[in-house]
Amino acid sequence: MNSNDIAHAAEVIRAGGLVLFPSDTVYILAVDPTNQKAVDKLLAFKNRWAGKAISIAVTDQQMAENYVELSDNAQRLYKTLLPGPFTIVSKGKHKVAAGIEAPNGTLGIRIPDNQWIAQLVTLLGKPVTATSANLSGKTPNYSVTGFWRTLSKKKQSMIDSVVDAGVLPKNKPSTVIDATEPELKVLRRGDLVTTSATTIISKSEDETQKIAEFLLKKSLGGVKPLVFLLSGDLGCGKTVFSKQIAKSLGYKGKVTSPTFVIYNEYKIVDKLFLHFDLYRITADFELGEIKFFELFTKNSVACIEWPENIGEENLRKLEKLVKVVKVTFSYLDPTTREIKYEL
Repeated sequence: MNSNDIAHAAEVIRAGGLVLFPSDTVYILAVDPTNQKAVDKLLAFKNRWAGKAISIAVTDQQMAENYVELSDNAQRLYKTLLPGPFTIVSKGKHKVAAGIEAPNGTLGIRIPDNQWIAQLVTLLGKPVTATSANLSGKTPNYSVTGFWRTLSKKKQSMIDSVVDAGVLPKNKPSTVIDATEPELKVLRRGDLVTTSATTIISKSEDETQKIAEFLLKKSLGGVKPLVFLLSGDLGCGKTVFSKQIAKSLGYKGKVTSPTFVIYNEYKIVDKLFLHFDLYRITADFELGEIKFFELFTKNSVACIEWPENIGEENLRKLEKLVKVVKVTFSYLDPTTREIKYEL
């Protein structure tokens, strides 16, 4: 897959065609949501009744606001969750073809964390539909060949262009959040489920790992070292989170807990990952012994478990040196954790 593939897909969509395209979650079916004939073709392909809404993908909040009215809730979600695997439902402005908005006038918006869709939408200068590539009621697809096998010859002939990015990671379709009311409502659960603009729920180690990867992508960038301050009870997922950060940065080896050595460091090409466990820290001189504040270099990313043990003054000093993301873990029940974050 290259820029020529994306340019060709844009031409097909501009002409009213239906394109199979990769996203950050699953393969999607992309058409121009403002073209009624294209939307009718999409609905006919999916065997989908016109009363069921179809989300659209945009490049940023500014483009989204051409098509929906953003509540205060929605604006907070856009700031903290997007780009990412979320669809935010808002009141539509009725600028799309019939069959895109729901019967109540709402419209789901996606800003995928996916450079291919971003390039496609930028070339078009308008959104594309972001509905998963499957027939209505069937499972989503992660490869072109897998999708193609489910289709009749007639259905295959309705696809005007295919952009093949190989087998996609097995991510669920996006979490759909209704932000039209003061209280958020999750309409469909994906890999990440939120109860507020800064809270994500985890029911497993796998979900905690996906949250770590998501927050890393949201936080990377800038000139300062990046530091995650991880607070919460024992066993609530801080170490799982830390190990996934290392893996997401590209570290291939084993990440061990630094409980008895205060910190471990791992070199990753152009990055340095630092993993701290400050549970046993009781005095400032212990930080001095490891030259704590000198460890954070320009290309370093760190996870600090039990950051509260170094005291407020040291935390303020640290915040002047690095970019801090505060992450707090708490139990909702024996199998469910609430993970709050401040970017």
